[in-house]
Amino acid sequence: MNLLKKHYEKLILLLLLLIFIGLMFHVLSIVKQTGEIQDHHLQIPTREPDYKVQDPKSPTFDVSKIFENTRLSWVNPGAREKSAVYTDLAYVFKIAYCPFCKKLIPRKYMEEQDLCPFCKNHENKGAGFAKPPEDSVKVVIPEEIRRKYNLDETDLDSDYYDLDGDGFSNIYEYMMQTDMGKARNHPPFWHRLRVIEMGKIVLPINLKSVNMMDSDDPKQWELQVETDRMVNFYSIGGELEIDGTYFKIENVGREAGKAADGKDLFTLELKEVDGDRTLTLATGGVIRSLTDKAVLQDVFNLRKYTVAPEGTFNMGDRRTGSEGYRVKSFDLEEGSVLLESSSSVEGEDPAKKPEEQMIVTGSGKISPLFMVKVPKPKIESEMPGENEFSGAAPRNSRPNGRR
Repeated sequence: MNLLKKHYEKLILLLLLLIFIGLMFHVLSIVKQTGEIQDHHLQIPTREPDYKVQDPKSPTFDVSKIFENTRLSWVNPGAREKSAVYTDLAYVFKIAYCPFCKKLIPRKYMEEQDLCPFCKNHENKGAGFAKPPEDSVKVVIPEEIRRKYNLDETDLDSDYYDLDGDGFSNIYEYMMQTDMGKARNHPPFWHRLRVIEMGKIVLPINLKSVNMMDSDDPKQWELQVETDRMVNFYSIGGELEIDGTYFKIENVGREAGKAADGKDLFTLELKEVDGDRTLTLATGGVIRSLTDKAVLQDVFNLRKYTVAPEGTFNMGDRRTGSEGYRVKSFDLEEGSVLLESSSSVEGEDPAKKPEEQMIVTGSGKISPLFMVKVPKPKIESEMPGENEFSGAAPRNSRPNGRR
């Protein structure tokens, strides 16, 4: 006790010195960690582009179809202050050549028989434009056909409904001269296809997680690999099927804190079982197909078909009939797939059908103008006796003729 009373000031100073030394080591460790940060640690991981490079010289290049089939939800806001010229660069409008000054002007000036904003129709002595011809002839279902199939005359969209549920609109079946009232009589199913991806496509395989099992030995780790939305468990030495080929898991690498989310980055080193090819599957990474493939999508039910040259697939069901197709060839530059029949529609003779090249492109065979529309349900009146007082006919919950 006497020693503590005599030297307590020195002991306090010694304690403060030790705390100071500890803080200095902590600061030095922070400075060292900061110095280890490199450029790649600060980089934001990139993703695959969601656009496709277009060739304006391609015969399949169509600006209107590109806009109609874009994945973006394009909403046309309209011109500012109801003007034909002044916009906020987000209003898409039709343009035309002025026949007098040869400058591009909004087509609205011609449709309203107005004057050119540049030359004021000087060569035409200031007279307004003549009414321009229609861009295209509008396809309508004749009245006798509408009455035959009992299409609702009060519903302007009834031409675009799918009366028989075969995936084609009434108006498209009228154009193709098939029976809109019979599910087995319809245009070829390949008309509903479009190409959404082609080449070395991304496969639905990813390294979901790695359970280290409280061990530093990679051979003891549990590897969770997701394939087609199903998770399977593997370990080093296991075999993983990728694009129809088996690969053996040779090793598992680990880099602390190197993943995009700051967690550990794990990497599977794969080697082909009966070959020399090697692949690497990392956390958050992707693996592409070993050969060129195409992903076709049915615009009616959004079902996807991943196909390769000489591969086959079927479309349809028992009610509408089934059609089989074989992939004849790819055109990677044009982004198109050439198909041929591998089987005919049940009950029909393919020899009776007119020959037509089955070319599937990114825009598809059916114009968005003739796609199937889903009828909006009509709301029943909540007011009892409303029809009595108004004299209106009873409302239907669905258009006439729907089955």
